[in-house]
Order: sequence, then C-alpha cells, then structure tokens
Amino acid sequence: MLFRKLQIILPLFLFASFAVGQTTAENLSKSIGEITVGANSYERGAQIREELEKIGVKFTFEPFTATGRRDGAEMRGWNIIAEIPNPKATKTIMLGAHYDKVSVGKGAVDNASGSVAILELLKAFKANPLQNYALKVAFWDLEENGLIGSREYIKARTESELPSIYINFDVFGYGDTLWLWTQKEGTLFSKAVDETAKSANVNSVIGKQYPPSDHLTFAETKTETYSFSLINGDELQNLLKVLNGEKPNEMPRVLQIIHSNNDTADKIDANAVAKVLPVVEQAIRKFDK
Repeated sequence: MLFRKLQIILPLFLFASFAVGQTTAENLSKSIGEITVGANSYERGAQIREELEKIGVKFTFEPFTATGRRDGAEMRGWNIIAEIPNPKATKTIMLGAHYDKVSVGKGAVDNASGSVAILELLKAFKANPLQNYALKVAFWDLEENGLIGSREYIKARTESELPSIYINFDVFGYGDTLWLWTQKEGTLFSKAVDETAKSANVNSVIGKQYPPSDHLTFAETKTETYSFSLINGDELQNLLKVLNGEKPNEMPRVLQIIHSNNDTADKIDANAVAKVLPVVEQAIRKFDK
C-alpha cells in the first residue's frame, strides 16, 4: 500500500547495545529471501512465525475477516503479534510492518524488508529489554487491500488497549536516507532520530509528507505515531514531487520497483539496512530515558 497513491562503519561506542551479532547483511538477505518464497500471506506469515519461534518470544496468530472496500467481497487475513512483556510498564511501544504483497512480484522491498527490519529490532530489544515500556511487534496482513489488517486490530480493541507509541516500517530495503514520517513536527522522537542519525553519519529526512501505510490507522487514534522508510536521498526529491502532484524530473527508483515484477530480493541492499537499524534502535531507546 505504501506508494500506492503515487503509482496508482557505525561508531561502536554509540551502538554497543544493538544485537550486532544477529544483524548482519547476510542474515538480513537470508530472512528476506525466505519470506519472499511464500506465494501468499499465509506462507509468508509461516516463515515469520518460524523466525519468532527461533527468537523465543511469545506471539499470537490473529485471523480476521473483512469486507473489501472496492468489491464488497469477504477477505480473510492473519495478523501476527509478538511481544516482550514488562510487568512494571504502564505503556507500550509497538513496531509494525505489513507482510502481504500485491499479486505481482515477490514483495521484497514492499514489504518483506519492513518485516525483517522489525524482526531484527525485536532480537535487539529481547537481548536488552526496555525498562519502562512493554514492546509489541505487529506483522499486518491485507495492507495492500486498504490497510485492513491494522484497521481490524484497532477495531477489536479499546483505546486503552492500544499502544502509547506506534512506529511503522514500510519499504525499508535499500538506500542511504532514513525517511521518517511524523504526525507532529519537533517531537522528542523526531529529534532523537535526527541526532542519532547525524552521530552515525546517516542521512535523515523528517517531515509530514509521506505515502499511505499502516501508520495512518494509528494516526486516527490517540497513539503517538511514526513511519520509517529507507530509500536513496537522490530519489526523494522526485518522490516528494509526485506526492505533491507534480511531474518529477525522473521516475523515482522505488516506483519502478514496488507493485511490479521488479520487486524481487535482488533489489535489497542488506548492507544499507544493517547500517541504519542501529540508528533506529538507539532513537527508540531514548523513549526509555
């Protein structure tokens, strides 16, 4: 769903807490490749559940049915919710990514990449848990059909059962620029991302222009909401032009990949993903101060 409307050597002292041993380019590539083998959501989800069992965290498999917005047909999906409980915590941070794909391509960039990003962050937070927050990690189904999985999750819960903070990951497979959508500019988390990225010599762009994804469902609630992508900085200007309804100087690479037969595992730059994930982790940990 992300972009649907558009298309119709890190400082070791800073990132010592990240589970670097698990987060290597090789492991990232392997995980994305295994997810993209799945021909449908159930098969892709089965691989994610296998990964969660290896990590050793509790998770629930939540089937749901919903009516399609376009044709009124009943659709069945499966959300997967993992958690690292914290009995002392009164607040929850949720990381989320959709794992379904459109009918063409392998859904590697959109969005096995986001799913693997939150799997790797889950490993890091399990190895070194947050002190003041519980952590949940959500893998949404049927995002490509209209953000249905995340909407159904929210519909089934009261406001008090929703996370205090939701951070989305969509199209997180290559590039030199960490792109953060923020509901409100100048938040503590936005500043944390900017500062942490600069310390790691990672480019970051933070703002309120961003394509639709599951962050929009949480933005309708009282949850503090964000969304990350990882793309090339030199294509972002043209991407923002498309968002504004303007003609780009050239078609951004991401729009030549997603929702097409080009969206395959070879488009992933696992080294780039491995470089920026510690930035994201450290920024999230600043909530815990």
